[in-house]
Parts: sequence; C-alpha cells; structure tokens
Amino acid sequence: MKKGMNLSKFLTRFCNITGKDLSQLRHEDVYWLFPNLKRATFKKIKENPELVATGQIIIVDDGKTLVPYYAPKILYDQLSEPTEFVLKDKKTGSMVDYSKHDVTRMNEYELRLMLRKKFNSIANQRQARRELEDRGVVLSKKYNRTEEKRRVERIKNEGY
Repeated sequence: MKKGMNLSKFLTRFCNITGKDLSQLRHEDVYWLFPNLKRATFKKIKENPELVATGQIIIVDDGKTLVPYYAPKILYDQLSEPTEFVLKDKKTGSMVDYSKHDVTRMNEYELRLMLRKKFNSIANQRQARRELEDRGVVLSKKYNRTEEKRRVERIKNEGY
C-alpha cells in the first residue's frame, strides 16, 4: 500500500508545474528549487493528526522517502498556463581533450574513458590500452570462440 502523494503529482496540483522531468526530482531538489514550499515534521503530525485529515499537511513520496509538506494556498486569480519544468541535459562527452594528450600523465579513469571513446584512428585506443597494461591494470579479454573450439578438440583427441 502506498503512503502519501507522488511528488510529481504534488507539484502539478499545488504548484501548477508540468513536465516529463518532474518524476526525476527528489525532495532535496524541491527544497532548493522551490523555497516557498514549507515542510512539516512528523512530530507535528503525531501531535495533530487532524492536519493530515483536513488536508493542511500532505505527505509526499518521491520514491525513496516520505516528507510532509504544508499544503500551499492556491490563489486561482494568479493561476495562468502551467509552467513547463525541464531539467538541463547533462553534458555529453568526457573530461579528456582527445586532440592533444599524454597518456603517461593521465590517471586510470581517463585512460578507461579513452578506451570507450570512438576515434577516427585506433592508435589512441591502443596507446591507452598499452599504458593501462604497463601499469598492471587487468583489462577484460574478449571471448574467442575459435580458440575455445580448438582447445576442446585437443582435449577430445588426447583421450583417443
């Protein structure tokens, strides 16, 4: 059984905010983005359970935690079109400038990033792989089916 109202539903109903990204918000984000929303305490709810029953305090669930909020006063004359809320996209790419690099100075994390990045030439990936192997980092080997078949055939033939 679910306890409390969903955070995105709470923001849509009481703050007139819409958007696909509302489901990704957590209570910490709401605390910083919407300082006008006031939180209540569970101690206050224990002392006055009628506040929850009358709707003055709303228990809100973000998927991980429950937090009680005071219900904001809705002023219908100030309501306009719903405000669209969109989280900014995270920067794609990595922290390494691939045009000029010195693999001996890079840390292990940056070298692993170079292995995942696609290049026009494979020389950069080879340099990164060699540097990691020189440092003693074990990289996963690809499974080679033909070598495995040969090994199984050798084992079979040895018995005869």
